[in-house]
Amino acid sequence: MNQAFQEFYKNNNFLQSVLETAIDAIIIINQSGIIVILNKSAATLFGYTQEELIGRNINILTPEPHRSSHDQYIENHLKTGVNKIIGIGREVEGVRKDGKKFPVRLAVSKFVTDNQIYFTGVIHDLTLQKEVENKLWYLNKNLENLVDSRTGQLQESIQQLSAINTHLENEITYRLSVETKLKSKEQELLTALEKERDLSILKSRFVSIASHEFRTPLANILSSINLIDKYEDIESVEKRKKHILKIKNNIHYLNGVLNEFLVLTRIEESRFEIKMERFSLFHLLHDILEDFNQIKKPGQKLSFICNDPEHSEIYSDKTCLRHIMNNLISNAIKFSDEYSIITVQLNQDGSNYILKIIDTGIGIPEEEQKFIFDIFYRASNVLNIAGTGLGLNIVKKYLDAIQGKIQFESKEGKGTQITITLPGNEYKK
Repeated sequence: MNQAFQEFYKNNNFLQSVLETAIDAIIIINQSGIIVILNKSAATLFGYTQEELIGRNINILTPEPHRSSHDQYIENHLKTGVNKIIGIGREVEGVRKDGKKFPVRLAVSKFVTDNQIYFTGVIHDLTLQKEVENKLWYLNKNLENLVDSRTGQLQESIQQLSAINTHLENEITYRLSVETKLKSKEQELLTALEKERDLSILKSRFVSIASHEFRTPLANILSSINLIDKYEDIESVEKRKKHILKIKNNIHYLNGVLNEFLVLTRIEESRFEIKMERFSLFHLLHDILEDFNQIKKPGQKLSFICNDPEHSEIYSDKTCLRHIMNNLISNAIKFSDEYSIITVQLNQDGSNYILKIIDTGIGIPEEEQKFIFDIFYRASNVLNIAGTGLGLNIVKKYLDAIQGKIQFESKEGKGTQITITLPGNEYKK
């Protein structure tokens, strides 16, 4: 019967063309496991000629321990009718003529002709795929090691920044005491104060920006650490994992902020390189507000309004937007009373997104509003509140970099509404 089947194959040009032009290896065996037909791809894959394999048992292409059991596999199927591998692709090993093993994907099907059962195997070589998978595994391992290294460097940098900040605070305190002693001479006092202000700004510029930008993520890290200490039972494993993940994310964010501080001069010179990507603006805002819920004033409520969360994809720089929103929401919290409501709204206007941050805080004096984006400028009604005067200047520079716009309405003692317009899908260099 095998001879008749082979004759049929040889006389069927269409069937020959299909098999011989197939890229993958195709082998047909009878119910005794004997190879009846195979294409050139199969012979080449296993290092044989077609003539060497026809009439041989298929187990010649299978390594041990499956080689010895292969005939039993077929016999069990014929007796029970149970399809353990037929119709299901799976990864196995093949063995070439030279004895070398290699990974393949095998798909087996069964057909009956002239009351004889045959099995067709389609074999795809996975050697290159496995090599790529191994390379990816090693790359991922190296990346994990690099992240661990960078985290250690970041922790060391934060400690150094803390020491510098303490040193500068002591130096500023000393200089202020010197100024007090010079009050007896008005002109000398004015000159000394001006020099002191300029010197203090130059010396504390980096630390001031760092303390302003690092405050929120560091508070999140401390909050998560405190909560982790409370989760001691086994049932709280997932909660601990959640806060550990939040700590990692914030450390990663701090690392990014630190790198951006190092190129602050480039930002000021409009040579800031942004990184555009597509992401959900709704999810970004939700995560930011969730972080601020841990550090808001007692009784304050953060309200988030978004009419269409499912359609909030934006093409922009996520890091820039995170800095912008962190700064604006932080200001709204800082300059609003306890038990006040701070509202963040997300709407869409054509292809643009409109973000609004609304508070009922102390507001900005009308005659000073034209200065609020100037570097180091602080309004007269916030001089007794900690701050650097850098935040809104940085927000403006980031928005210019991603082609966003900012507007505000504010009344002293009534509150402030900041409106940001962001291009949703288009970006032009």
